Amino acid sequence: MTVDKHDLPDDIPSAVVKEKSSFSLVWLIPLVAVAIGAWLSVKALMEKGPTVTIVFSSAEGLVAGKTKIRHKNVEIGQVQDIQFGEDLSNVVVTATLIPGMRKYLTDSAKFWVVRARLSGGKVSGLGTLLSGAYIRMHPGSPGRKERNFIGLDEPPAQKFDFPGTRYSLSSPTLSSLDIGTPVFYRQLKVGEVVEYELAEDGESVSIDVFILAPYDRHVYKDSRFWNVSGVNLEMGSGGFELNTESLSSVLFGGIAFGKPDTLGSSAVAEEGTEYQLYASRKKAYKKQYVKKEKYIVYFDGSVRGLDIGSAVTLLGMHIGEVIDMKLEYDLRDSSFKIPVLIEMESERLSIIGQQAGIEEPTIQDLVDRGLRAQLRSGSLLTGQLLVDFDMYQDAELAQVAYEDSIAVLPTIPTPLDVLKSSLQALMRKIEKMPLEEIGHNLNASLEGVNKLVNSGEMADILINLKKASAELNETLKKAGEVAEGFDKGSPAYKDIQRTMSELSAAARSLRLMMDYLERHPEALIKGKAR
Repeated sequence: MTVDKHDLPDDIPSAVVKEKSSFSLVWLIPLVAVAIGAWLSVKALMEKGPTVTIVFSSAEGLVAGKTKIRHKNVEIGQVQDIQFGEDLSNVVVTATLIPGMRKYLTDSAKFWVVRARLSGGKVSGLGTLLSGAYIRMHPGSPGRKERNFIGLDEPPAQKFDFPGTRYSLSSPTLSSLDIGTPVFYRQLKVGEVVEYELAEDGESVSIDVFILAPYDRHVYKDSRFWNVSGVNLEMGSGGFELNTESLSSVLFGGIAFGKPDTLGSSAVAEEGTEYQLYASRKKAYKKQYVKKEKYIVYFDGSVRGLDIGSAVTLLGMHIGEVIDMKLEYDLRDSSFKIPVLIEMESERLSIIGQQAGIEEPTIQDLVDRGLRAQLRSGSLLTGQLLVDFDMYQDAELAQVAYEDSIAVLPTIPTPLDVLKSSLQALMRKIEKMPLEEIGHNLNASLEGVNKLVNSGEMADILINLKKASAELNETLKKAGEVAEGFDKGSPAYKDIQRTMSELSAAARSLRLMMDYLERHPEALIKGKAR
């Protein structure tokens, strides 16, 4: 049935149509959840801190998820992962640091592994024996930002937080020195080695030392540094010399410094002043001479005991040293020769008398006056030789020659060589003597003596001598009896006394001759031995 709208009552309400809103409260909850999640993610990223990679040569002692990264013994990060490098020659460590370290990750930052180690007489990292190794970070100074680093095999140079001064030493070798090796002044420990590296030319080692205040005020521009590692035993022409600084230096090495006694004052050295590191105190305090001249001397005999560094003396005074030597064979006369290159410090020789207008002598003038070089023994104990110059007035004339602009000075044989030559000359003279003929003549003489001694003639001679002696004694007795009848003051008495004295002397001589002939009958032929 159809209802007409006119038939409906007028008070019936009519429906009103409204458009529904596009946003529903139902979506509010997910949106809030997303916002919270995003906020938490950003917060987590901000709190997580930076991630870095560190390349080490070995992962010894490192464990992913456990090994810590520290600075001044405060934990600032942790190792997250350890992987091999591309060619397996190293390991790549991935670690996360605390957010506060982000600004210190620059190109000057350094990382190294801390393990138990002995250096310079000190034990470091001893706690790692129980807790395990850890990575230590040295924060970088402001600079280029960096996230990839090359780990150090050794700790970097120590940065001191107390006053002092740093100096640089140059040495041919590192010897037994290490980071932490003590530095002594008058046997007091006043600093230590903080860093070392090979010089750019590869010919020396640069060693940095740090001297604590106030001891650094004793480091002057002309101070000398020397190595006191172990026991310093020096052997020279004077014998043996033993030196040591302390028990610590004997076991772990050390460096000492001091200032030689010189006229005038010296300024305190500035930061970074460079010094040479000498091998011993003796070499450090050795007076330095700038002017040095080279000469060559030739020796024909053995030079055993002469070495590089052997002393060169003039009238017994040290004036230089041997710097090179070699062995040559001369085809012209088939002989061996040994040229020795020496270096003399001419400043050791003081020239006086210039005020008298006398010119300084040339090297040829000195040679003309007898200057010669000779090998001499520097020590009977060690057998070491030295080159000694002296003036020999009777030396043969010689001319100074030159080889490559270096003067060649004349030499004379050593005393041993002179003795050897004399003995050889004596042997040559003995070889020329007619020893066989002399032997025959000697044998003939001995045969004549033997015949004389054993013949009856010798016995008759001795019997006649005894008879003559007896008769002489009898004559003396009779002369004495005659003298008693004269006055002792008369001339006759004096004549008899004089005669008796002469007869008595003759009798005494006769007895001595008989005694000698009985012991040496050969004297009748050879005469009395003197």
